[in-house]
Amino acid sequence: MITKYEITKSLLFDGDEAEAVHKSFSLPAGSIKFNDFANNNFEDLRKVITTDDFETIVKTGGFNADFLNLYKGSERLRLYYTKKGNTIAVFAYGEFQPTRYKLYLEGIWEL
Repeated sequence: MITKYEITKSLLFDGDEAEAVHKSFSLPAGSIKFNDFANNNFEDLRKVITTDDFETIVKTGGFNADFLNLYKGSERLRLYYTKKGNTIAVFAYGEFQPTRYKLYLEGIWEL
């Protein structure tokens, strides 16, 4: 059950992907590296938490799924997540323009 959430929608990175993969980002949930979330597609979060918690995150985050059921966040970038203990951080990441990548922190939820 979600006990607390914070919707931050803040831009963490804007630049070349080669730079992003080596950076770490300081968040309220702790330090996060690119590899902490890059292999965790948001859709797979359904397998990690309850359906009710997943739906709460989708609703409170204002996320929408496209016709392929892939969820999108800020600037229609694909969503990813990381889970540390009882804290889930959701990110929007992807290529915004050719060779220009953006990373947004969409929000943090506590179970």
